[in-house]
Amino acid sequence: MQLLLDKLANNKEENERVFHKETYVLRNDLYFRFYEHRGNRWFVDISYKPKQTPSGDTYSIRKIGENKILILLIDAMGKGLTASITSILSSAFINDYVDRAGESFDLLECIQTYHKYISKLIFEEEVVSCSFVLFDFDRQEALSALFGMPPILLCDEEEKVTKLRSNNAPLTRFTDHIDLQKTPIEHIYKILLYTDGLNETIIDDRYMYRYYLDQDFLKAPNYKHFFQEVLRRTNHFDDDMTFIFLERERCNHCQIKLISIPTRHAELDNAMKEVELFLTKHGMDTKNRAYMMQAFSELLFNAYEHGNLGIDHQTKRRLLEEAKFDAFIEEKERKYGEKKIKILLHVKDEPHLKTFKIDMQDEGAGFDTALMRNRIVKKEQFNGRGLLMVSRLADAYYYNTKGNRVILKKFKYKELKNG
Repeated sequence: MQLLLDKLANNKEENERVFHKETYVLRNDLYFRFYEHRGNRWFVDISYKPKQTPSGDTYSIRKIGENKILILLIDAMGKGLTASITSILSSAFINDYVDRAGESFDLLECIQTYHKYISKLIFEEEVVSCSFVLFDFDRQEALSALFGMPPILLCDEEEKVTKLRSNNAPLTRFTDHIDLQKTPIEHIYKILLYTDGLNETIIDDRYMYRYYLDQDFLKAPNYKHFFQEVLRRTNHFDDDMTFIFLERERCNHCQIKLISIPTRHAELDNAMKEVELFLTKHGMDTKNRAYMMQAFSELLFNAYEHGNLGIDHQTKRRLLEEAKFDAFIEEKERKYGEKKIKILLHVKDEPHLKTFKIDMQDEGAGFDTALMRNRIVKKEQFNGRGLLMVSRLADAYYYNTKGNRVILKKFKYKELKNG
């Protein structure tokens, strides 16, 4: 029995290492970041749930210059190592291509170059299903090539869902033509890309989830709500399941309050009190208010210490051990105390949802949110345990590219009903 337990433990550790390697190869340039362009702000969230490790599903989310985002979603044929090798090689190759191309990136050339590469590595009977979508926010359009993938769902401001269907057969060694299609996105405010592990999941031993997918997407105001709807119907997936949810923020009919404080410890408590009064006034219940305030407190102190005062984690740890931290803070405040921390409070009340949002910005140097990947792939190098707590307490939070501005969200919506 002990030998069996040891073997299972070793298998678990090996699977974790494989998963960490897999997630290290994947690229997400919007990891815990929002994307802002010409007054439009987009939030991009992903659910990546392999049935087994390694997985036949992979993805990449890449920024191309300042005005374009490439989303790649791959579902290699079959299960196990064969599919995962194809999928990982595909993602690694395309990410390298994006890095080398930079702002001169061309979608058709990328796909053609990738096909030339992968066709030498797959069997004659093997196929690769994949979605390439290049969002151009200057032109307000999406250029796409879908190869044997489920349709992309788009919802416009009139609450109408349209489907962007595959315009190519799955890729094979013998593919000799690639079609691209353009889709306007000016009036689109949410988008869903997914692999067939989502829509082909069996619900109640009778129906595939595809029968519920459109309605769940339509009524979901955000990623978290949609994910909860999926889990409400089933938490058992027969295949790898990946979906990417894009949401454009709509701030009409918001109630707003602005708080601006200097970088002084005495001002932090005052800011906390004002934020809590705002949340209470606008109807946030006691439990969620406690969660929101704890998350906000962590981010506020980050803005104060690591942002405007510029104190790194190693310096703080050393000074605390030497009992010199308080004196160091006083010295830093004398030098940087006039820097501002700006806190913008929003509440948006809709028939189906109330959204509470805290938008906070400091004047510090910021940080690279890609480092937060270390909480998955290099846990021993990850210092931001406070941010792990924030992710558990808040419904969503995102940084800007610089890392000196954070948006924290909490949702209050009607109780989910069966149907």
